Amino acid sequence: MFSKARLNLSGYWRKDDTRSRLFVQGKGEIRLGKTEFTAQGGEGSVYIKGSKAYKIYKDPARAISLEKIQELSVLDLPNIIRPLDLIIDHKNGVVGYSMKAVGKSHALCQLFPKAFRLRNNITPETVLQLVRRMQAGVTHVHSKGILIVDLNEMNFLVSASFRELFFIDVDSYQTPSFPASVLMESVRDRHAKRFTVDSDWFSFAVISFQMFVGIHPFKGTYQPFQHLSDNMSKLDRRMNENVSILHAGVSVPSSCLPLTVIPRVYLDWYRAVFEEGKRLAPPESTQSVISVAIPIQARIESGSFTLTELRAFDSELIWHDGSISITRNSVYFDGQKFSKPPFDVKVIVTPRQRHAIAAYNDGGHVKFQDLTTGKPISTEIQGEDVLLANGGLYLKQEENIFLVEFLELPQNILIGLQSVANVMMQSTWLFDGIAFQSLLGAMYASIPTPDGRCYQVHLPELDGSSVIAARLIRSVLVVVVNRAGRYDKLVFCFAEDFSSYSIRTLVDISNTDIEFTVLDRGVVLHLIDDDGLEVFSNSTGSSQIRTFQDPAVSGGPKLFRTGSQALLARSNKLYRFQLRQ
Repeated sequence: MFSKARLNLSGYWRKDDTRSRLFVQGKGEIRLGKTEFTAQGGEGSVYIKGSKAYKIYKDPARAISLEKIQELSVLDLPNIIRPLDLIIDHKNGVVGYSMKAVGKSHALCQLFPKAFRLRNNITPETVLQLVRRMQAGVTHVHSKGILIVDLNEMNFLVSASFRELFFIDVDSYQTPSFPASVLMESVRDRHAKRFTVDSDWFSFAVISFQMFVGIHPFKGTYQPFQHLSDNMSKLDRRMNENVSILHAGVSVPSSCLPLTVIPRVYLDWYRAVFEEGKRLAPPESTQSVISVAIPIQARIESGSFTLTELRAFDSELIWHDGSISITRNSVYFDGQKFSKPPFDVKVIVTPRQRHAIAAYNDGGHVKFQDLTTGKPISTEIQGEDVLLANGGLYLKQEENIFLVEFLELPQNILIGLQSVANVMMQSTWLFDGIAFQSLLGAMYASIPTPDGRCYQVHLPELDGSSVIAARLIRSVLVVVVNRAGRYDKLVFCFAEDFSSYSIRTLVDISNTDIEFTVLDRGVVLHLIDDDGLEVFSNSTGSSQIRTFQDPAVSGGPKLFRTGSQALLARSNKLYRFQLRQ
């Protein structure tokens, strides 16, 4: 399939902002427009202004009533973001509600992939604390005579520090006078005849299991059911017959985290719920998680590839580009090893003095550290996040994306900014090599280029979807989206000037990690479900794909490249990676 990409100059985003005139009932007027727009979901749009957020329904007939807001008011935990006041229009019709705004945060499902946890130093102990926060919140909701019902991963946010979990979309909860009508299929209890406390705890079991190991408990491959026509039929059958990942004969991608990261009392509970069909509340107490190291393979047997070990690092490798290597604990550059800040760092080298500079987000604020001197870089510059693209470091600051420039003085380094694009302030997210922004539901990619330009490309295939992860390498973009509980992976191959692209979709994937690389000669290596490796050309006119199933690519390795040489990292070791002749 081929699509024409629409290029948009940055001036497009400077058009006058038309705001809707609305009123918070009993508290005065508010105006909401693209500056305040944050996200769009199935029922409506969310705007943030100051310390308050506002949900505006697409269909006012579905808007929440004052009576339901009053019934939800008994939920008084601060991390349960319940409706506060009705929003009315100039005709006095109810169109939405206000609520407390959540600061910089991540969608809960972004924590599922192993690669995200590694970059952000998220330990099994951290995950356990988030699971316990969710469990405490569900218990509180039940204690007030209310059911969550649609307890799915898209209805939770995690703070930038990964210490707090927020309950959102609380307007959909079932209260004494208002039954629930929405439930995502991926968390629906097939054994329940109606919504109950037990069906809520089943959904909690599904989500918390994913939080621990990164995969839905009823995904993976079970050969007796492989003849079924689609993944939803397989999910229905396995849930009905209690055939989870814990069942003998079910295989899962080896890139998932091991079951040993789950506390024993939770693992026993999952077996009772998923395998025995019991409906029980989760354990009230637990022992601490002990992180279990994955053993390092000294030798990798392969039938299709030749692997030659190049070097070993001090800990698991996260990033390698030929000159910079980033591990869980350190940054390697120019024959030296530096301590890494405990964040998802982006490292760039200054052009004149060749200092390694780490940029990272610390609790919602961007900070810079000169790794070469071991000193932080003092700056008045404020930013929300950073990305690396085509050898440049970029910073998002409100409605702008800037190229970060370094002024190298004899005693210190100063930071300057060069504007490259205007973007939506609240609804722009930075990923690996690319930024995405939702313009009232239409999804645009912002793509910085080495010559200082920034392409603004509308990708209609992503409109209305929640982008969970994305990575752009050269002209190849891989995106994982959530669509009503299903995860799809879209692979875009762009023309050199981003004026057109081809696209294909891998539907209903189990592993949401994105792992691929693009060699100088245009060959793409891409890891997929079931420990497979795709090899294809980055040309928009190419449709030939070779797929390999080989021990060399099992277990969730990371892929890198130096020029036209493919590299593979497994734990702390880096290998040269070649197809056998």
